Amino acid sequence: MSTTAEVLRDREAKGVALFITLEIVGLVALTLGILLFVSRAMPLSVLAVSLLGILVLAGLLFQVRRRRWVTRAGLVAVVVSILATGPFVFLEWEGTGTAASYLVKTGYPMGLILLVVTATTLQPLYPALVTVLLALFHGLLFGLALDDPDTVLATLPTWQEHVMGPALHLGRVANETAFLLATGAIVTFSTWIARRTVLSAARLEQAAGQLSRYFSPEVAERVATADPEFLRPGGSLRFVVVLVSDIEGFTALSASMGPDATLRFLADYQKRMTEVIFRNGGSVDKFIGDGILATFGATGAVPAPCERAVATAEGMMAALETINAERVAAGERPVFHRIGIHAGEAMVGNVGSEDRLEFTVIGDVVNLANRIEQACKQTGDTVLLSRALVEACPEVPVSSRGRPALPGVDAPPELFALEGAGGGSRS
Repeated sequence: MSTTAEVLRDREAKGVALFITLEIVGLVALTLGILLFVSRAMPLSVLAVSLLGILVLAGLLFQVRRRRWVTRAGLVAVVVSILATGPFVFLEWEGTGTAASYLVKTGYPMGLILLVVTATTLQPLYPALVTVLLALFHGLLFGLALDDPDTVLATLPTWQEHVMGPALHLGRVANETAFLLATGAIVTFSTWIARRTVLSAARLEQAAGQLSRYFSPEVAERVATADPEFLRPGGSLRFVVVLVSDIEGFTALSASMGPDATLRFLADYQKRMTEVIFRNGGSVDKFIGDGILATFGATGAVPAPCERAVATAEGMMAALETINAERVAAGERPVFHRIGIHAGEAMVGNVGSEDRLEFTVIGDVVNLANRIEQACKQTGDTVLLSRALVEACPEVPVSSRGRPALPGVDAPPELFALEGAGGGSRS
């Protein structure tokens, strides 16, 4: 499962890759624009600068897509963009044959586009860095313009005279610089907000993934997207199928294995059994020591819940056979478990307080399923089903075991052994 940092890094890598891709596209478009529309431009110089920048950016893009050097690649891409587009300003100026004041008047919009594009990276450092570099670059152009004897400080004339003529209006330069700094601050802040939003989403995604390790996918999904009504104590009466399993002789087994080996075995056993339960659409209500309480239909209506429960019991027996084959190969004794299944109406919902809730199933159907599992000791069977469950799915192959006495049950139901369930009880 991906951690929050890994999810955020993946999102940032995708953003940096998009940023570099847009830089390459922009650099190509800028090159074509200068070659086509600036009559006095020097084609070889323009192509040399462009190709060098594109090659470097393409190399960075390759590394980022491999999830390598993501942050460093983004920083280098920012610097390369400034260095690659900066000369174009001078090449375009050379093509116009005007005073150096032209640099200050036209070198600014290109930088704003680059600044806005950095917002795709989800990294506030990039727009902040671009803002500083653009401000320095703008200052450099302003200094060159002031050093040009053809530059004239004047009031704001018409647009054409302002752009192509020698006049340089200090108020407009200050305005543009202030606008640049303000835009940089806004883009940086917006990127920071976007990064925090993605980080929060990543944490929620990780939380939902963590929930699925403790609850069934259905319960995890409902908890992660629950409305306030769901997260209140209470519930409803619903038809459910309850499956209870228990490892035979677990106390003696754990004493012979030792605590560390016991916990490792139990974790592996529960993992494999849970996979079978989830695969058949069941939900793990709780682990009770070495026992498992699973339900079908508790979190919402599912098709054929009885058949799913029986398929789960068969799958759990198959999984146990795999475990025992591994244990025997390692020179260890095989283990056995018992399974009881019952169907009926139960109260399904949240128990506890508003501060601590547990989604569970309550009712006689749960108690009876537990007693049926214990009855396997009397009958010597591995899987026992109640009459209620057999009547709900009559096509299941079973053999009657009569009505064995069940502790705490005044009128025990007729029980049936699931035919073909290998690994009979060893109690």
